[in-house]
Amino acid sequence: MEEFLDFVLRRLTECPDEVIVTRADLGRKVNFQVRMRQSDIGRVIGRQGQTIKAIRNLVNASAQRQDQRAFVQIVEEVRRPA
Repeated sequence: MEEFLDFVLRRLTECPDEVIVTRADLGRKVNFQVRMRQSDIGRVIGRQGQTIKAIRNLVNASAQRQDQRAFVQIVEEVRRPA
């Protein structure tokens, strides 16, 4: 699941090196937190959220095969000027 999510997100973004996927296992639930550049968030969400919905559905379908539930959360990073 995590490799698939990482692969797809890196292909969608302009700065794939700045995509960070963090996994948290909570029993039968798996929570993925995704951090990326602010300018790439819109690309991943897509029009009316269609792209992120599709990604979430595919990740969750993969998790269900392992009797789990998966959640994908985009965490907005606030960058402070140097």
